Amino acid sequence: MSNQQLEEAMERRQDEYIASQLGVSVDVLDDHPFQIDENASDDGLVYSWRILWDDAAPEGVTVYGVPGSLWSDVVPGPDEADEPPE
Repeated sequence: MSNQQLEEAMERRQDEYIASQLGVSVDVLDDHPFQIDENASDDGLVYSWRILWDDAAPEGVTVYGVPGSLWSDVVPGPDEADEPPE
């Protein structure tokens, strides 16, 4: 498996995890661009991933903030907590 294929597989796994935590399908998540920001302590303990929506979150997903600055929180799973988001 090439490095690019490995990176794509890791990204897809991450997207599947995030979609499942938000209660949407990966296809729905793919239609809503986002960035990931870690909510972590100074010593590196990751509390959550903050999903920063570029435009709007998928319908039914809990969001915080104001229009233009919306986010959702996702608790990283055991494997995901050890891997920084892309």
